[in-house]
Amino acid sequence: MIILLLILIIQQSCCNWVSEWLTPLEMQYKEPSENQFLDQNKWSQQNVELSLAKDSQDVMDDLLAVKLKLVSTLKSAKELADTLKKQIGDIEIKERYLKEAIAYGKSGVTTVNVLTTSRDPQTYIIRDGYWYICDGVVQNSIASENIFREISIPKCIGQEIPSIRDPCVFNSIIKFETIPTTRRAIYEEDNFLCLKPNFNLTLEKYQSVPKQVVYDTCKKGSIKSLADNLMSCGTRILADYTYYPNRKLPTDLQEYCTEIDGSCKLIVAWHLSNSSIENHETISNDKAFKRTFLKMGLFKQMKV
Repeated sequence: MIILLLILIIQQSCCNWVSEWLTPLEMQYKEPSENQFLDQNKWSQQNVELSLAKDSQDVMDDLLAVKLKLVSTLKSAKELADTLKKQIGDIEIKERYLKEAIAYGKSGVTTVNVLTTSRDPQTYIIRDGYWYICDGVVQNSIASENIFREISIPKCIGQEIPSIRDPCVFNSIIKFETIPTTRRAIYEEDNFLCLKPNFNLTLEKYQSVPKQVVYDTCKKGSIKSLADNLMSCGTRILADYTYYPNRKLPTDLQEYCTEIDGSCKLIVAWHLSNSSIENHETISNDKAFKRTFLKMGLFKQMKV
């Protein structure tokens, strides 16, 4: 009996010791309670929110940097475009001034050969807007190897006869299709041309306008009907200018005169017909252009 009691006491003591020793381990590894899940989810959610907030701020910072860089690039592009626009404008002004000087013989002397499809070629000398026909031979300057040479000017070996500006030479054109003033069996508009001595960048056209618009628009040009112009000049007109500048021409324009004798070349050519009006213009002496546009020596045989 005593032995059984002793065994029971020992067993009870062992159970209490094992229970005390294993309880912390059991608490550590047993399944988490609902409160523990809530705490862990709250902690995870806070971490996610912090991470998202950090990522969002990084994205905003990147977008702001891109925006600032884009604004800077657009500003630089606008400044460059404005600079190029100004430079192009300056060049256009110089080019137009030079073409006007060539066509009018300003600050120099110009010789011009006029070729059309309806009459013989004509050669003129132009000084300060005044036209002369050379009754003889025009002798152009001969290039010199001396770099200190003066640019010589062409001379008429013969008699210079004052002349009006060649009616077949013009530097820009406006075409009008006007409402007929008299009744016809078939409605057909009349074609009129405003031939202007100054250079325009584009070919202007007016369609279905009263005749008064022609007079109001063409105050600094000559008005001709398309039929009259074709009869007197033909469908193709070519003016081949050679310009010899003097010291009065600005230096920055004289550098365009790159011919061996220091002259400038300008070719202005027009094709006029009932169906089309075209302008061809170049500052260089392009012989291939002249051959393509108007066959020299065959101008009378070309059909209108």
